[in-house]
Amino acid sequence: MYHRAVHLRSIPNPSRMLAVVAALLACVVGFAPAALGQSATGSLEGTVVDATGAVMPGVNVTVTHQETGVTREIVTDAQGLFRAALLPVGSYEVRAELSGFSAFRQRDVILNVGQTLTLRIEMGLAAVAEAINVMGSTPVIETSRSQVSSTVTETAVANLPVNGRNFIDFALLTPGVTRDVRTGDISFAGQRGTLNSLVVDGADNNNTFFGQTLGRTGSGRAPYQFSHDAVQEFQVNSNAYAAEYGRAGGAVINVVTKSGTNTLRGAVFEFYRDKSLNAIDAVNVLNRRAKSPYHYNQFGGNIGGPIRRDRHFYFLDYDGQRNTQPNDVFLNVPSGSPTDAATLAALDRLRPLAGSWTRTQNQDVFLAKTERLPLLAAQRSARAMGAGQGTGVRQQRQTGGHHPPGRLHGPHHRPQ
Repeated sequence: MYHRAVHLRSIPNPSRMLAVVAALLACVVGFAPAALGQSATGSLEGTVVDATGAVMPGVNVTVTHQETGVTREIVTDAQGLFRAALLPVGSYEVRAELSGFSAFRQRDVILNVGQTLTLRIEMGLAAVAEAINVMGSTPVIETSRSQVSSTVTETAVANLPVNGRNFIDFALLTPGVTRDVRTGDISFAGQRGTLNSLVVDGADNNNTFFGQTLGRTGSGRAPYQFSHDAVQEFQVNSNAYAAEYGRAGGAVINVVTKSGTNTLRGAVFEFYRDKSLNAIDAVNVLNRRAKSPYHYNQFGGNIGGPIRRDRHFYFLDYDGQRNTQPNDVFLNVPSGSPTDAATLAALDRLRPLAGSWTRTQNQDVFLAKTERLPLLAAQRSARAMGAGQGTGVRQQRQTGGHHPPGRLHGPHHRPQ
């Protein structure tokens, strides 16, 4: 997965840079190997028993992703156990079949990121052709793991409001989480935000020099690296998490971005705020000043669908932000100040420098992702940018009037 954040104003020839990115993406698409990104997936496991509770070896268990049609086939071992590891998150249908027994079928088995679901499948003798359809919900307690974690599902991400549409702010909904005093970071159990780790689609997404996550907010920093609308769900591991995460003294935020499915889907959005819609604030009223300039416009959209049904998918996302924020400056001269010539001359020199100014923080964020999945991936992963064959490109362009010209800016510059 290629990932780079740049400030295009500092590049002499942006079109050449984009051509290089396109060529690199083409190379990655052609030669991307299957990588194992355990943290971006989940697992289904369980036991198959008969009506008396005896374990059943040799049962064919089929796990099918309901949105992409990707299928995993497993056979139970001598203890009647089965395990389908490294599955992409989403809704699954589980089927179990063995000659002489009624076929078992359960739909809408929801698998979240980083989760291990344990199922118990009971099969009865079949005197005639019949099948058992289970409509019950999946278990909410993971008996095979001990980590302290919370999952923010796709429904929550899509419907809960968040100022600025930065998906990491949803972590504040989990217990023991507050905003770091440095602003921009998330603090778990009172620890500094730089001790956290952000994992996106199984790949490390941290600044290796300073420690904090890339795209963190704060003064002069890019608000985020990819759109709120590009996030499918994420898991917040706050304590006792598994060894595949690690590298964090605080928490691990494990994010999965959206993928294309067999159904063509898309969305557009726009959020608009402007000084014409706001009341004049008390500071301007006291100083008899007009409304401060303010404009915030956030817009974008995404689309995803099949390139080849049940096999190859794509997902594209764009998020634009046009942000103008006032910085009001007041030069207050206390009463009784000296009136000598030197003091008056100094005040005359300071007054032109103490004018209010406006800061712009404009940003364009792109995400392009493809997935090529095996049809029958027995004991293989089916996750693009993680455990399957696929590619993804995230590019971020940020401009702002408060930055010195001729420098690179984005998630890689030094915190202030």
